[in-house]
Amino acid sequence: MWGNNLKTIPQGVDGPARLEALRRRVNGPQGPKPGSAEDKISYMRSDHMLVRFLIARQWDVEKAVAMLEGHYRWLAETNMEQLLKDPFPEEVHIKRFYPQAYHGTDKSGRPLYIERPGQIDMPRLLQVTTCERILQYVYAQSELQIRRRLPACTLVKGEVVDKSLNIMDLEGLSFRIVTHTTARKVVKDVVSMLQSHYPECSGRMVIINAPKVFGIAWSFIKPQLDEKTVAKISIFGSDQREAYVKCLLDLVDAEQLPSLYGGKCRCDGKDPLSCMRAVKGPWADPEVLKCIEEHPLDKVLSPEGATLLVQAREDKAALQAASSTAEHEESNEESEERDAVPPGLPHGFQARTGALRPELAKAEQQVAAITQECREMDEVHMKTLTDWVAEFNSLMQEIGRAVIERAQGYYDSRALWQQAVQDFAYQQGDLDQVNKELEGAVKNLAVAEAAFEAFLQGKDVLSDEQWEDLAPAKADGGADAEFQDADPKLLRMIRVSRLGDTVAALQRQRDLASSELAAKREELDEARRRFEFEDSQHGSCTWNCSVKRAAPFYEKRRMHELKVDQQLTQLKKVEQRLHDARKRLVELQAESPDGRSRRSQSQWDELSLQSFEIAGGEPTQDEFMSCDEDSSEDK
Repeated sequence: MWGNNLKTIPQGVDGPARLEALRRRVNGPQGPKPGSAEDKISYMRSDHMLVRFLIARQWDVEKAVAMLEGHYRWLAETNMEQLLKDPFPEEVHIKRFYPQAYHGTDKSGRPLYIERPGQIDMPRLLQVTTCERILQYVYAQSELQIRRRLPACTLVKGEVVDKSLNIMDLEGLSFRIVTHTTARKVVKDVVSMLQSHYPECSGRMVIINAPKVFGIAWSFIKPQLDEKTVAKISIFGSDQREAYVKCLLDLVDAEQLPSLYGGKCRCDGKDPLSCMRAVKGPWADPEVLKCIEEHPLDKVLSPEGATLLVQAREDKAALQAASSTAEHEESNEESEERDAVPPGLPHGFQARTGALRPELAKAEQQVAAITQECREMDEVHMKTLTDWVAEFNSLMQEIGRAVIERAQGYYDSRALWQQAVQDFAYQQGDLDQVNKELEGAVKNLAVAEAAFEAFLQGKDVLSDEQWEDLAPAKADGGADAEFQDADPKLLRMIRVSRLGDTVAALQRQRDLASSELAAKREELDEARRRFEFEDSQHGSCTWNCSVKRAAPFYEKRRMHELKVDQQLTQLKKVEQRLHDARKRLVELQAESPDGRSRRSQSQWDELSLQSFEIAGGEPTQDEFMSCDEDSSEDK
């Protein structure tokens, strides 16, 4: 045992003795099944793994043994070794419709995990894979965290790294996602899996862009988490970008943090979202991976083994060069500390006094007024959410959870088909507009070419005004440089050339729009086939059909979604006004000598974890029957 693990030992408990007792138990019949894949992995009985499970069970040996036995069985039941070996062709679709990524490390050397639940498109994801395969993917990634990412970070840092920093970006989290029965099941299974089989692997979680609807999701998730896990969570609302960027930059170097969250990293150099697709971190370093392959996992995840790579690298460099580099870095750090400007007024800034007071008072009044407006709108919005929670629970009990879950595929496929129809219509409209513009441009080019040919023959069939209408010589209110001092012939050639460029650009735009329309047509056809299949499963149902019985739930959910979306749109506008007003107030307070002790921007925007809690809870299981399941499977 080592490091912070020692701090988890309860007072009066002999930690080493309990670890030894657990070690004896798992090396006996209560360990991995003899001859199994798990039995061949030494890490399964390593001190690092045993201590993780002891901490999770407050150093109670019996409870830790039971937890480990369950973990060994689970690894065998999920066929984990085969999951890690087999290719996962659905991965590209999962990353598209369930955005998540392991991207770089934080300042402590921990792997950085980013997930964007608000961008989950569960209906489309379920069209390309199954709920079971989604969970298998998450299981495999969780095991790879133990076997690859944490060891890689450990070797690079030279100290045991056994926890991660998690960023949960809730931007876009909607009512549809929160109340989607399959999404809820996946979240519940994943949370349960992480707590039961991968304890003590999360170091810190930062939840950002939390919308109002997050209260419902949090009330569903929080009861499944232990107090230690909840204590590691920080939450920032959707109007607190400055606050969460500061928090993240305190934890992660800007070069490691995606620009999407205030850092400097764009893995492809252009697209902020490219970081969600890239593989970045010590686990992508061939030298690190080779070291992991050459040494047992239990050795790497130990204080002695953690230095294997660092020691090897140090052996390659001269001691003098290493010492010189260290001194140079230390000198730079000291210099930066000396040169750093303390927070406060900029150099040479002269604070204004009397003239600021009226402006400051006006800014404070504006913030107070908008705050009140925002609070009133927020109360109305929260009432809408709490009313829906109550109605949601009531409908779940009245109609039956199993009934609603079985109808989910039908209503998902119908919604996707309807959306595909709209998308196809919009794309067709875009193509029609481009074709219309192209037709006009071709006519203009034909007129210009004919007029230019006539000009060469000594006939000027178009006036200067008509030429200007066809191909304007002015841009942003002034004549282009190529039109200045040009003779009439060259001037007309330039105009014709510009018209030709316009036609060529519109042709490319038309081709792109046609290609996108063809793709939308394929999506529409696939969505229609999927819906027709789902519909055929219920076409001859009796009154007991799950789709018919669940119709009130999905119709009311749709109406609530529309209402919530309208409220959120209005709230977002008011919150932006409030953010701007607060920012202006903070600027004025910074200029005012007697205002520097007032609230900072982060204090104005401060939110507590409790502010996201909301009434409601997990509805009870039902015992209803449906057209496609028997009662034994419903219970």
